[in-house]
Amino acid sequence: MNSSTVHFLDLPDEMLIEIFNKLSTVDVLNSIWGVNQRLGRLARDARFTHSLDLTTKQSYDERCSISDVMLDRLCSHILPQIHDKIKSLFVEPSSMQRILRACAYPNLHRLTLSSIESKDFIKYLSDNSPVLRIFKQITDLKISTIEYYNNRSQIHLNTKTYTRLFSVCQRLAHLKINGKRLRSYSLLPEEYALPLTMCLSSTIIKLEVNVRTIDDCLRLLDGRFNQTKILNVIIDSIDTPLLNINSQYILPNLTTFFLTTRNPTEEYDNAIVPLLRRMENLETLMLFLLVGNRPKFIDDVHLSEEILIHMPRLEKFIFNITTIDDVVEIDYWLKTDDIEEAWIFNDVLPYFQCRIDIFKNGIGRCRLCSIPFIESS
Repeated sequence: MNSSTVHFLDLPDEMLIEIFNKLSTVDVLNSIWGVNQRLGRLARDARFTHSLDLTTKQSYDERCSISDVMLDRLCSHILPQIHDKIKSLFVEPSSMQRILRACAYPNLHRLTLSSIESKDFIKYLSDNSPVLRIFKQITDLKISTIEYYNNRSQIHLNTKTYTRLFSVCQRLAHLKINGKRLRSYSLLPEEYALPLTMCLSSTIIKLEVNVRTIDDCLRLLDGRFNQTKILNVIIDSIDTPLLNINSQYILPNLTTFFLTTRNPTEEYDNAIVPLLRRMENLETLMLFLLVGNRPKFIDDVHLSEEILIHMPRLEKFIFNITTIDDVVEIDYWLKTDDIEEAWIFNDVLPYFQCRIDIFKNGIGRCRLCSIPFIESS
């Protein structure tokens, strides 16, 4: 009986690349770089050099540095040889400076920073920072920040950091800031107010941010981001707006708007509806809302007559809106017991589902969601 074996290097390039695609790009580079000429050629393939994630996953939303041995080899031997091929980098604070200083990255345009504190981030943006050139050239920046709010000095540091960010990164077309606020105490609203000069850009097309209040969101839409077409906002709380924003001011360039609230609001009709009516050129709308103490449930008729009628170009609408008709404890938003009656229906329209629950104490809850709804032109 004849037997034969196939050596790893006997496999064709296409099959080797398929195998390497199962690994992280860092593992590929670290494992096959310098083994022989053929593997070295494959390691330089655009699939393994254009976008590099130089972190390891520690938990669901936390990243840490790769091992010191791997980092040494990358910075000393590998990155300098592929520096002109790299278009995107994902780094974390402890190894960030060493990676960015390892070589020039003439074609780098996308940078992702994980879990960086304001006190460290502002150093990278200073005039004497050795990596300042990187921030001046990128067009796509994603930041996961850790922000402290123990005292005024820390709050001012956060503000100063973002002010410097907009001053330095003047080529940005896409900015995503995912802020993690720690030790946040109750302070006066003006302590959190964004100064009018802090956020300003005429180049950003896509903006994704977390903000504390509806006023912060309104500031983003007062004209300082006049070229923004896509806005994704997560708001911690929506209370009565303090700003006097002209409700007649139309947002002509905005074509996509995503709005998510972390906490229930009673200001839906006073804050959210007037804001949405300013977006007459929207093509895509996503709403994820918790609306409390509203006598009338938000239903398909309300959405159509109060919001959608003002958006003649809308093509895609995805929503998940829960309304409760009284003031309730937080557990009522997900409560599954003590329900006296429940109805599930979608009327005659195929693109949404509505469930109404009536609790034994008479409180009502309505959940309206898309399936999703996509309207063809």
